[in-house]
Formats: sequence, C-alpha cells, structure tokens
Amino acid sequence: APCQPCATAGGVPSEARQCNYTGLYYCSSCHWNDLAVVPARAIHNWDFEPRKVSRCSMRYLALMVSRPVLKLREINPLLFNYVEELVEIRKLRQDILLMKPYFITCKEAMEARLLLQLQDRQHFVENDEMYSLQDLIDIEAGRLGCSLTEIHTLFAKHIKLDCERCQAKGFVCELCREGDVLFPFDSHTSVCADCSAVFHRDCYYDNSTTCPRCARLSLRKQSLFQDSGTEAEP
Repeated sequence: APCQPCATAGGVPSEARQCNYTGLYYCSSCHWNDLAVVPARAIHNWDFEPRKVSRCSMRYLALMVSRPVLKLREINPLLFNYVEELVEIRKLRQDILLMKPYFITCKEAMEARLLLQLQDRQHFVENDEMYSLQDLIDIEAGRLGCSLTEIHTLFAKHIKLDCERCQAKGFVCELCREGDVLFPFDSHTSVCADCSAVFHRDCYYDNSTTCPRCARLSLRKQSLFQDSGTEAEP
C-alpha cells in the first residue's frame, strides 16, 4: 500500500524506499534516506550500523532513544554471554544500587547531590534491568563503561574513605573476623540473601555452617518467644 501522502494525492510513487525499522515502503516525500540505529538489530545482533529509515520512523526513534524501555534479559538473555561490556555494565549498576541506601541516609551525600551524577540516566539508580537504546549505543562505543566506572569510583570513595557515617555501616566478616571493613559492593565479598550480612567470598563459600548473623537473630527470636511465653503463664 502507498504511504499516506501518496494515497492522498492519488499518485504512484516514482521511487519506493524501504524503511529498515518498519519494513514498509515509502515515497521520496516520506522517506529521505535518513540514517538511524535500528533497535532490533542492536538487541539481537549487536549491530549498530545506521540504516535508512522513513521520516516518521526517524522521529519516533529520536523520541525513544533515551527512554529505558528495553529489558534485555527478557528480550535476548544470550546477549550477556557474548558482549563482555554488558556484563561489566550490569555489575556496575548492581553495585550502584547497593550504594544508594548509603547515600539516601547520609546528610553529606545528600548535600553533595552525589546521586545527581546519574541524572541523565535516572533508571540506573532505580533498577539494573532496563536499558535505553542510547545506553546500548554508548556501551558499544565504549563511552558508558568509562563514565560509569568513574562514577562508581566516586561513590565508593565517599562511602569507604570520605564519610565516617558511611564507613560505620560497613561489615566485619564474622566467619574469619579478619581483614578490612567490608561493603556489599566490594568485588571480593558475598552477601547473605536472608539478612544482608557481608562476608569474604572465600569464607562464605568455604564455610559449611549457617550464616552467623542469621543464627544469632534466630536465637534472639526464640529467646523473646520463650520470655513472652513465660510471662503469659498464670
């Protein structure tokens, strides 16, 4: 079918041009051979070569390029097996989400507006799953990895070196009770899924017993239950 201007004019397009985004054909009035990255090619083939698209597709892609609407792990989970940069970005985003609770309870961090370092990519402080097409373009170009690493370093420096309040929220490995203060975003740590205690990764996987903090909390609950039961007796 002809595109709308051609249908309105009742004419036949002299040159049919295919849009690489919609797959449809347009006349030269509606298709100016504009070039754009096609999202499907980027997601499924990691192909960022600009291709010819119609004017309406160009406007739509320009409108959506920075919106985080792509859930990569659902659309193409295998992409993380082949693109090492994506794995690195996902780890940085996960670390930033672990750092966020420190900042929202830290007066100095709030005054310094540290989280505004990511104001252009607000979704990075909300989740680690959603991506925009611009994110993918910047990852492929190597820009996002560099900038996110710098922000990660800045955030970690505040928590571990600059701020005494944030330092006080660190953990000591209860399995070996040795080494430096640990934080959940440290690369050599593991976090208990139940109580969020932090341990050295080697200690956590070598230890066959339960998490010491979970065991302590369980004993405390039992003690409180027994005490309340004793008080209830006549």
